[in-house]
Amino acid sequence: MVSQKKMVNRKKNVFGFAAALLVGSAGCGGPYDASVAGLVTLDGNPIPTGSISFVPSNGGPQAYAIVNESGNYEVYTGRESGLPPGEYKVVVVARKSSTTRSAGGGPPPPGEAITPRWYASPETSGLTFNVEPGSNEINLELKSEPPAGWQDPAKRGRG
Repeated sequence: MVSQKKMVNRKKNVFGFAAALLVGSAGCGGPYDASVAGLVTLDGNPIPTGSISFVPSNGGPQAYAIVNESGNYEVYTGRESGLPPGEYKVVVVARKSSTTRSAGGGPPPPGEAITPRWYASPETSGLTFNVEPGSNEINLELKSEPPAGWQDPAKRGRG
């Protein structure tokens, strides 16, 4: 038989362990030291859909966000909210919903582009940001006017 004193000690140990777990997990917001959220606009108007990629300049995990109908976004790395601090090149791709159906029952073709093509590549987007530890608000103010020197890759070499 287990003595009364041993039962009390076991209960104290269980409660102590549970309390330590709660205290240890209370301050954890995830594995990343930085968070990023903001608004995406094109010529001053919020875009209603789209995806965003934060590509680290010095290697590491790529982060992403989905633009909601109000033009707002929040960055995730994998399934976790946030991303490591550092410099990132940002890519934004947005398309209208397709209104046509694909022949043969496949997925519909992509809809008309909302964002200009230069925002679809980290090399041409012109969007570079330094993400600091803590909370970062990064509003992405896109323009329809091509950047100086822009050449559409699909049209290069044609003449």
